[in-house]
Amino acid sequence: MTTTSSDYKSHAKRLRDALAADGITVSHGKALELVARQNGARDWNTLAAQDTATKSPIERSGAPFSVGEPVEGTFNGNPAHGRVIGLSETIKPELWRVTVKFDPPVDASTSQNFSVKRNRVEMVVGADGRSRRLTGTETGVMALKRA
Repeated sequence: MTTTSSDYKSHAKRLRDALAADGITVSHGKALELVARQNGARDWNTLAAQDTATKSPIERSGAPFSVGEPVEGTFNGNPAHGRVIGLSETIKPELWRVTVKFDPPVDASTSQNFSVKRNRVEMVVGADGRSRRLTGTETGVMALKRA
């Protein structure tokens, strides 16, 4: 698992709280500098830059998933489990086109009279993993999160 800037910031907060419990007061900035040195970086800016450099452009953009990542949620109100097999940016920076391979296949039908199983689906999603139109309005078809 990759450590992120927010993980380092949490570590700095815990360090600051632990030192304060022992009567040692340090600023949040000083705690960030200490965490950076503990992780082999010269200073906080260097550590934060290393974190950004190791991420792909899609990860830096705030995409809700990564390729290969397991996901779970609902598709047309039915339980869904699968794996992200494709991810690309759309013309809107806050929306992504995601392709999910479901295992087991998910029932895509909204009718009680018949069933239509889908192994794979491609949809546009927002940062919350909910399906969207390119206008940004929710469709309500798919809601996924990291499994």
